[in-house]
Amino acid sequence: MDDHGTLVQSLFNFLERHDLVYCVVGDTRLYPKKISSDVDIVVGHDTYHQIPRLLSRFCREHEVRMVQLIQHEHTATYFVLAWVSASGRLCFLAVDFCSDYLRSGRLLLKAEELLAQLRGAQDEPGCAGSFRVPLPHMQFIYYLLKKIDKGELNDSHGEYLSDRWRADPCSAWGEVCRFWLLREDAELLADAAATGEWSAVREALPRLRKALRRAAPLSVKGMYGELRRRTKRVLQPSGLVVALLGPDGCGKSSVIQRMMVDLAPVFRRTGYFHLRPRVFAGGGTAVLQVTAPHALPTRGRLASLAKLGYFISDYIAGYALRVWPLAMHSTLVLFDRYFHDLLVDPRRYRYGGSMLLARWAAKCVPAPDMWILLDAPAEVLQARKDEVSFMETSRQRQAYFWFFGRLRNSAVVDASQTLNDVAFEAEMSVLRFLETRLEHRHPVLRFKENPVSARLLQFFCSRKVPVFSKLFRIVFNSDIYCCIRSPILMPHPYGITIHGRTAVGSRVTIMQQVTLGGKDLDKNEAPVIEDDVYIGAGAKVLGAVRVGRGAVIGANAVITRDVAPYCTVVGANRVVRRGDPSLLGDRESAATLDLTAYESLRA
Repeated sequence: MDDHGTLVQSLFNFLERHDLVYCVVGDTRLYPKKISSDVDIVVGHDTYHQIPRLLSRFCREHEVRMVQLIQHEHTATYFVLAWVSASGRLCFLAVDFCSDYLRSGRLLLKAEELLAQLRGAQDEPGCAGSFRVPLPHMQFIYYLLKKIDKGELNDSHGEYLSDRWRADPCSAWGEVCRFWLLREDAELLADAAATGEWSAVREALPRLRKALRRAAPLSVKGMYGELRRRTKRVLQPSGLVVALLGPDGCGKSSVIQRMMVDLAPVFRRTGYFHLRPRVFAGGGTAVLQVTAPHALPTRGRLASLAKLGYFISDYIAGYALRVWPLAMHSTLVLFDRYFHDLLVDPRRYRYGGSMLLARWAAKCVPAPDMWILLDAPAEVLQARKDEVSFMETSRQRQAYFWFFGRLRNSAVVDASQTLNDVAFEAEMSVLRFLETRLEHRHPVLRFKENPVSARLLQFFCSRKVPVFSKLFRIVFNSDIYCCIRSPILMPHPYGITIHGRTAVGSRVTIMQQVTLGGKDLDKNEAPVIEDDVYIGAGAKVLGAVRVGRGAVIGANAVITRDVAPYCTVVGANRVVRRGDPSLLGDRESAATLDLTAYESLRA
């Protein structure tokens, strides 16, 4: 069983442990040994609204990330889970939960029908499975309705439908007559299911789909639910717009190509733009290869002003006509450079106008959801591409760092690594952003909710609002300068100090009087706090240390060295090992252990 099968089996066990009534629909004959597509699960009406919170808890228990949540019907939600395998490869699992089975707002099957009589699944040899499925005729009609409404029916689909038909043909025939009132259509489907020859059904798919929709008209309740769902998709698109910036030689094009392939399972489709949407250039994305970006002279003021206006118009119109519709349809949109690249390297675009005007123009351009900077030492960049001078490369690096230091949704990736490592780090930054975006959009995914005081403090500190940000820092005696990507749980938000370079993960709890900062005055270094970490009152985490996932920092502890995942630290770098004590032998002998000794054992 591969990683996907293991996780699916763990999900089934999780549902059983919480006494949820559920069934798995679709072709499940190879489950959980082989998962070839989405896992479709039906639950009751009362249970359906609990699924996001339960699945979020499941993700925390199994160290996977929930990176996508798409409500494709008002009674059905599509989730994508992501994790890194033991071999270091990104893996994804799509799980689709629904109650009533609807298509385009039309009620086809009620959850009670699918959950009425359940039985244990059987794999191909006939061995009992470890999850529940409906009766054969309900499996048949569910799959048939789904494939005909989608207009896709290949040989594999037909083979499964015929197998389910033969298990209970009488009941299956009754379900077919329920949705296809014309006897000609019902007999066509019955003959195909009995003989296994589905070519005539494929030719008649448009007619059969129309007949199905006539048998299941759109109700007022269905219209209202569909309108709410579509409105939410417009206001909160499930797609993602990412701009990759960096000096020449950082490998933007190569990284983008890898990201489009590796992250495709998270989205419905992928899209690519070079610099701008090009809505006024025929919609093409092909660009000329630039080998001497500073060879041509800069334009005059009037020509530069016209160029600036052209860029702004293209971005505004292109975002409305091309980029936003793609994002609404769950598309990963990747930009190779963006308008703000002009602020860093105006000579590349032959801009000779006022830079103050260009900075004001940048405020009018729709910003991407996320920024990624690919950075490497100037020597490395020059060795890859020496199209500009060494001094110019160094200047661009500093300009990019200054620009990214003012952004909230940004990540800096070390581009001096191999292409595999750079692409992996960029992809992980995208997945972390998606996970935190879901927590912001869906409070039910958070394991706890912040008090109003903590929410206000984090809001004004993260957005640097004039007057108000300073006022809240004074009132709460807290200095929080780091980028808050995911809400930090602060039950008592008083006396908290967080360094600007501190990286804080998801579902982190920070109590009062905590300091996350530097240790040496001559070094601008700060801690990295991974997901699900608890930091007790008065604790101090100092220097370039990494606190592993799920660690617990006790009250008044002082941490100046790395903390392994799922450890409890008390006092000055003293660790109590939690979880998987096999590395340390007997649990009692590992009750308290000096951090230096622990690191030697771990090594």
